[in-house]
Amino acid sequence: MRPIISKALSGAVFLTICAALTAHSASPATDSLQTALSGARTADEREQIYVQLADLSTDSFETAVSFWEKALAEAREAGDDYGCREALDRLVQNLASREPERALEYVRLADSLLPEPRHALFRASLNTCWLWKQMIAANSFEATDHTLAKLREKKPGDLTPEELIEMEFLTGLSIDYQSIAAEAYGNIPYAIPYVEQALEKLEKYPLDERVHFEKLCREELSDLYSYAEDRRAARELEKCLALHRAWLAMDTRFDRPHRDTTEYPMRIYGKMVFLLDLIPREQLSEYYDKCMRLARERNDREEIYRTSARYYQCTGDNERAAAYVDSVLTYYAQTGKKADLGSIYMAQSHMYEAAGNYEKALKAVREGNEYRYHNRMDEAQRNLAEMQTLLNVDRLELEKARLAMRNKRHLLIASGIVLLLLAGWGVYLGIMVRRLKRAKRLSHAAHEEAQRQSCRAQESEKMKTAFINSMCHEIRTPLNAINGFSELMLTEEDPATRHLYQEEIRKSTASLTSLLENMLELSKLISTEELLPLAETDVCLICAERLELQKALNANPSVEYSFESIEGGGSCVVPTNAVYLTRVIDNLLQNAAKFTAAGRVTLACHDDRTNRMLRISVSDTGIGIPPEKREWVFERFTKVDPFKPGTGIGLYLCRLVVTRLGGDIHVCPEYEGGCCIRISLPY
Repeated sequence: MRPIISKALSGAVFLTICAALTAHSASPATDSLQTALSGARTADEREQIYVQLADLSTDSFETAVSFWEKALAEAREAGDDYGCREALDRLVQNLASREPERALEYVRLADSLLPEPRHALFRASLNTCWLWKQMIAANSFEATDHTLAKLREKKPGDLTPEELIEMEFLTGLSIDYQSIAAEAYGNIPYAIPYVEQALEKLEKYPLDERVHFEKLCREELSDLYSYAEDRRAARELEKCLALHRAWLAMDTRFDRPHRDTTEYPMRIYGKMVFLLDLIPREQLSEYYDKCMRLARERNDREEIYRTSARYYQCTGDNERAAAYVDSVLTYYAQTGKKADLGSIYMAQSHMYEAAGNYEKALKAVREGNEYRYHNRMDEAQRNLAEMQTLLNVDRLELEKARLAMRNKRHLLIASGIVLLLLAGWGVYLGIMVRRLKRAKRLSHAAHEEAQRQSCRAQESEKMKTAFINSMCHEIRTPLNAINGFSELMLTEEDPATRHLYQEEIRKSTASLTSLLENMLELSKLISTEELLPLAETDVCLICAERLELQKALNANPSVEYSFESIEGGGSCVVPTNAVYLTRVIDNLLQNAAKFTAAGRVTLACHDDRTNRMLRISVSDTGIGIPPEKREWVFERFTKVDPFKPGTGIGLYLCRLVVTRLGGDIHVCPEYEGGCCIRISLPY
């Protein structure tokens, strides 16, 4: 019994720090402060008023909490660290046992309000205070075990000094309360070293930083010493009082005439009375007198009756002690305050038994048993009602779940049908879209083809017009010469002159024949895409022969013709089409001779055996081709000099033949002083 009662009283000391004021003095002061609040201009002034209103409202839980919340907000705005710490401490202690989740919010709020390292111990003390309250009020160790597990998961080097202190203290606290819950009271002393180590680490911090956490440690250590019957318990309680006085002395911000500073000392002195044989009788009486004086000043009847009963039991006056127990029971009956009356009746029975009053002892036992019986019956009825309620709730939940499942099944079926319809509609739309795309694609292709055909027709019409114009001019010229010289021959009798006329007729006939052959070859090449037949041909020999023929046909003494063959003057036999290649070389030589009035025409043939490429070039020193027309001259019916005779298809025919032979023909851009056209034929 002793550890349970002592631990309950220890919890009561820890739970309350604020003082209670009497109603007759609170009301006028409260009205005055409320009036002053409307005239406050700064956060400091409003904080001072809210703190004093909280001091006056200790008898009303909700009112006091409301004022401390407002004081916290003003202290935060004013940058008052002491005010923030006091308000957070009061809020956590007041709310932890009644509204633990709300208290936890303020524990977390401290991390953002006071993030500096110097407040780390205070933040740890708030968290520890909240965990302690959960063990006392809710008899729950889950939150403490969870916090310890998180701390132990870290490596020792990763723990901050404050976390080490928190882990030491919570370990001792957990051992203490779990031993009491399991009624393994012999294990309680094992918690002492952990709390002592936490206190040892706290000594390294300044007093203003460690005061809250140290007060928690020393209150717990005093309980542990008391369980272990260690005389150091009284010393720890004295240090608790000293710490409380030091904390009050740190508040030098403003006067607090309504602050209650008596409750905490009263509770500590009351705890000292429970130290029994650990302190001398004279010191026990001294602590009792101090507790009674403070309790009477506060008109705290519960403290007077309970502590007096314990004191007289310790001094051996069991009759008087039992009488005070009667007063405690009467007080609980009048105020309706909840308490474990069964334990109180059992304690009273022990007092009567020690006093030799067995009749009253038996009566106390019977009343205690009756209370416990009724209490257990009430508890059983409550449990039965709760179970019935839970059963009804479960039935409703089950019915609700069945209805939900049925609705889900119907919804699933409906959704499936809708999805199938949507899928069918989607497939239909997909097919229609593909058809529309294909139709659009075909329409677009047809439109593009029509445009191409239109452009081609227009181009063909232009080409036809140009061709007709060119052919009319080119054909008319030799025909006019043939007709004119033929008429002259009919009237001319001089043989020499007639021979000259015949020669001119022959030249015009040859020109007309060459023109028609070129047109026929062009038509043949354009009308088919078949590969040209190839045969082994000595290209160098063809080049030399065509150059000599062109030299004889031109008969211009001002133009010099030269041939550059492969090194060593040997032959160059490669697979090609001799007929078409000969026509290409003739066209290039005729163009060079046509645009070179005086100078040089050079035909070169080189065999690049490394790259297996035959290169033929015809260069002259004539008028040349402007850079912007180097590709243009290879188109049909184009002429650099429109006044020169020709159809404008010679170079076009050359490129067509060379391309069909797999080669390339182009005007050399690096050649200067005329024109150079080069052919590259692979073999």
